[in-house]
Amino acid sequence: MAGGQGASEFASVLRHLRALAGPCAPPAGVGSFEPLYANEREIVVWYSPAREAHAEGEVTIPCARLAAAWARLLAGERLAREALEADGDRPGRALWLLALLAQVPGVRICPDPLALWWEQPAEARIAEAAIAEVPAPAAGRANPPTGKRRARSTADKKAS
Repeated sequence: MAGGQGASEFASVLRHLRALAGPCAPPAGVGSFEPLYANEREIVVWYSPAREAHAEGEVTIPCARLAAAWARLLAGERLAREALEADGDRPGRALWLLALLAQVPGVRICPDPLALWWEQPAEARIAEAAIAEVPAPAAGRANPPTGKRRARSTADKKAS
């Protein structure tokens, strides 16, 4: 991931995934998963299938692949399974990337065909708008008056 802001954004994704409590539902497929741990190298989840034909167990997802998918979402790309598979992810991993990213606030899901996109949460848009509306200080005034009088210095007291 290039740039400090992208890296800090992804660090917040990892923090969010670590904080998830209880089973998570993937946006496609059946069953549930619970994140066991997430670090800069990998995310490990426990998969609990809903079908008898599937086996429960740990699934490891490389963070480098998740970070790359996250960067694509932030860049405005609509992320689908096919796009991830075209970039070299096998079908199972592509679904895990989508399942993890779907848990992040601000990620929106289109169920059919399955795709994710990023929409900045409303709270962040409101905060950015409020910051943009703060007026700049008046020209020529480095420090606006505070209404307080300056305390007299020792030199001022001697002069009087």
